[in-house]
Amino acid sequence: MKIRLPVLWGRPADVDYSAEQLKLSDILPKTGQTINVYFSEDDSPAYKENPHVLWKPPLTEMNGWSEQPSDILHSYVVTGQLTFLRQVPQGNKDATPLERMVEKSLEYELLITDVQPLLKLCDMVETMSAELWQERYGSKTLSDLLQARNDNGTLFGYSNDSDWAAVRWAGMASIGDYIYLNFSCYEAHYDLLLQQERNQLFVHYFSADICGLIERYIAYKKLPPSETAGLKSLMARAVALKDSFGDYLLIDA
Repeated sequence: MKIRLPVLWGRPADVDYSAEQLKLSDILPKTGQTINVYFSEDDSPAYKENPHVLWKPPLTEMNGWSEQPSDILHSYVVTGQLTFLRQVPQGNKDATPLERMVEKSLEYELLITDVQPLLKLCDMVETMSAELWQERYGSKTLSDLLQARNDNGTLFGYSNDSDWAAVRWAGMASIGDYIYLNFSCYEAHYDLLLQQERNQLFVHYFSADICGLIERYIAYKKLPPSETAGLKSLMARAVALKDSFGDYLLIDA
């Protein structure tokens, strides 16, 4: 299941995003709603694609899950039908910070047909039959990505311990039944949601930005022993990630 991540989601006009606390029900996209969404040219949906788009609460939309790991519990996958509107111009000297953020991006109108919690889909990808998952969401494997990268079945392409030792920084948090792992190495940045069964690691969410080549998937992938060992070496030295913004989100949805 390929996941798209926009530059920015449109904001409801009647919500004050500068408030100390936001109600999730006020800001979460809803089925049947039409909302504007902005994608970068490098990560825009294909022609006639009905994309699965990741929605994060506003603080992690801007700063990433590593700044507020609990927001993973309140992240959603929004599916819909797109209508292209325009490429946003740049150079407006009076633009607000949000307007500057979307300059040169591609603006679409999204008619929402489905909204599902991210972690619910991460659970379902393991338990739902491959045929039913394929019908609803596309492939539940990472076979296309792996074939495009290499022929040895590895996600990260790190062949020995020295490659994993080159990872500059790693952060980790426990989120429900999942391990959230965030790390960077050279020009590559990864966000993972993992589950551990005995000594084995399984990937349920995979996000990689490697020199601007962006891939994001919900899938179910048993990692080979070499990559399980490599990730465990990162987990052993990872920084414990904690929420940086307190209880800014009121969970009423």
